[in-house]
Amino acid sequence: MERKEKKIDAFTVFKIVMCGLLLLYSISLFIPILWGISASLKTTKEFRLNAFGFPENPTIQNYIQAFDLLYVDVPKSAGVIVRVRLAQMFLYSLLYAGGCGLIATLTACVTAYAAAKFPQFAMSKVLYGIVVVTMIVPVIGNLPSEIQMSRTLGLFDTMWGIWIMKMSFLGMYFLVFHAMFRGMPADYAEAAYLDGASELRVMVSIYFPLARFTFFTVLLLNFITFWNDYQIPLIYIPSFPTVAYGVFRFGNSNLTENSGVPSRITGAIIMLLPILILFLVFHKRLIGNVSMGGIKE
Repeated sequence: MERKEKKIDAFTVFKIVMCGLLLLYSISLFIPILWGISASLKTTKEFRLNAFGFPENPTIQNYIQAFDLLYVDVPKSAGVIVRVRLAQMFLYSLLYAGGCGLIATLTACVTAYAAAKFPQFAMSKVLYGIVVVTMIVPVIGNLPSEIQMSRTLGLFDTMWGIWIMKMSFLGMYFLVFHAMFRGMPADYAEAAYLDGASELRVMVSIYFPLARFTFFTVLLLNFITFWNDYQIPLIYIPSFPTVAYGVFRFGNSNLTENSGVPSRITGAIIMLLPILILFLVFHKRLIGNVSMGGIKE
């Protein structure tokens, strides 16, 4: 009896310690965000004198200035330059992150379903092997050839072109979908097969609804990844600058107005706000467990 009580006490102490560590870790994640918001409300002079404290005289001048200076000049034909402002960059970011995230998630999901539900075909094993190999072997030095190919195929500097280029099943999310579909019993589709349903109908009407939580979670993660990406828009769609590219240009600009640290942090906060709102709305989906009901006999 005493041993059992000691085990319970030790387990309780372990839980308290782990909860305390997780709480400290969670707080540490929010400290940089709070510091960035605090720094964005300071003038450059106040930031130099008080970099880590709260602002004594908060001001939104940095945000007003950022909305005015966050732009990208896009050269057009015949020497014409079009200035893309922040509102238009937000639109391009939504098109880029939303379209690429949806297509990349859907491609990985469909390919993983085919490889998981039809293991008798040799191509299923080949697809799985390709994903594993590409995750192990680093692929470098292919940027010039990709740019040349995108130009040749007419995909360069078009939004629909970058969507097509993101139709790839390679990566970790293929393995996530593959493991999930492999874990789904075939009993789910037996009734549909008896009713004469095709493989496409079974996939769309039965298995995809069961995978909707995982699909939505992967879609959100892909959306966040593409939203924060500035290199691909900079290289492949220069005529459609996103917010991430605008903040990159804003932070590396030599203009006197945004040379201070508070101004540059303000640009980063503006780009962060939509993702922060998205996380607060869907945080349970992002960090929660994905569960699926079983079959009742």
